[in-house]
Amino acid sequence: MGLKSHMADVLRLDRQAALRWREVAASSALIVLPVVAGLLAGRERAGLAVGMGALLAGNVTRHASLRAQVEESALLTLSLFLACLVGVGISGSGGWGDLALWGVTTLAALCGNFDRIAAIVSGRFIVFVVILAEMGRQARHPQALVVLVMAGGVTAACVLPMLAQGPAVAGVPPSGIGWRAKAGWWVRSFRRLSSCQFPLRLSVLMAATLAMDAAWPERHVLWAALTVALLCRRQLEPVPIRASQRALGAVLGVLLSCLFLFHAPSGGAFILFLAGLGIASMVARKRNYMLYSVVATPLIMMLAGGGRIGGAILVDRLVSTLVGAGLAVVVNIVVARLAGHREDSGAARTLADGFSPQEGTMR
Repeated sequence: MGLKSHMADVLRLDRQAALRWREVAASSALIVLPVVAGLLAGRERAGLAVGMGALLAGNVTRHASLRAQVEESALLTLSLFLACLVGVGISGSGGWGDLALWGVTTLAALCGNFDRIAAIVSGRFIVFVVILAEMGRQARHPQALVVLVMAGGVTAACVLPMLAQGPAVAGVPPSGIGWRAKAGWWVRSFRRLSSCQFPLRLSVLMAATLAMDAAWPERHVLWAALTVALLCRRQLEPVPIRASQRALGAVLGVLLSCLFLFHAPSGGAFILFLAGLGIASMVARKRNYMLYSVVATPLIMMLAGGGRIGGAILVDRLVSTLVGAGLAVVVNIVVARLAGHREDSGAARTLADGFSPQEGTMR
C-alpha cells in the first residue's frame, strides 16, 4: 500500500454508518450531566469520574433479543468493574504498579484466546485498566473512584440500549463447543505463533511503554501504554490505519487542548466546551477514527485529569502518543515478517512430507 492510498484510508469518512441523534444526545448527556451536578455540588472531580464511566461504557451494542442485550451490558460492566479494581489498586505502587499492569494486561490478552466472551471482556479490560490506572494516580481518594466510575458505567450500559434506534444486531448463536474442548484448544494455541501473536505483541509493547513510565515517573508516559492498548488489535496488520489515525488525531487533539493554556473556562463555558466535545466525539466515532481521536483526546484528558490540563501534560502526552504509535508499527512489522517466515517454512515442510495437516481453529 502506497503512502497516497494509506492517507486516503486514514482520512476516509464512513458515510454508510447511520447517525442517530437521539443516541448522540443521550450519550453526551450521560457524560455532561454528572459534571454539571458535580460543579453545582462543589464536587467537580466526582462528577468528572462519573462522566468518565459513562464515556467508557458508551459504546454498547444494541441487540435484538433481551438475553443478548443483558449479556452485552453485563460483559461491558464486568470489564469496567475489573479494570476499576485493578487500575485503582495498582495506581499508587510506582514501578511495582507498572510491573503489575504489564502482568494483568498480558494475562488478559492470553485469556482472550479462550473463546468469544473472553475476547470481548479482555479486549475492553486492557484499554479500561490503563485509563483507570492513570485516573487512580491523580485521584485524591482512589477508592471512591471505583464507585463513581461504576455509577456512570452501569447507567450508560443500561440506559443507552433502551434509547437506541435502528436495526438491532442479531445475537451470535452458541458455538456448541464444550469447556473441555475450548480449554484444549486454548492450551494448544500457545504452540502456534498465528494464535498467540496478539498476546506476544501486546506484552512487548506494554513492557516497553511501562518501562519508560517507570524510568520517568514524573512524566505522563502512561499515555503511551494507552496508545498501544488502543492500537494493538487481534488481527495483525503491519502498518495499521488506526495507528496513523491515532497519531494524527492526537496531534490535532493536543492542539485543540491548547485552548486551556490561553483561557481556562469555568462554570458555564466549561460545561459548553465539554458538551461540545461529547457530542462531537459521538458523531466522529461513527465517521472516522482520526476525527474521533481529535475530540476524544482533550475529552479524556479533562475527565481523567480532574478538569485540569497543563502545558507539560500536553507535551508529555503528545510525545507519548507518537512513541506508542511508532512502537506499535515497528512491533507489528517484525511479528508479521516472523509469522510470514514461519508460514513459508511450514508450507515447505508440508510439501516435502506429502501431506496436509488439518487442525481446527476457533473463531
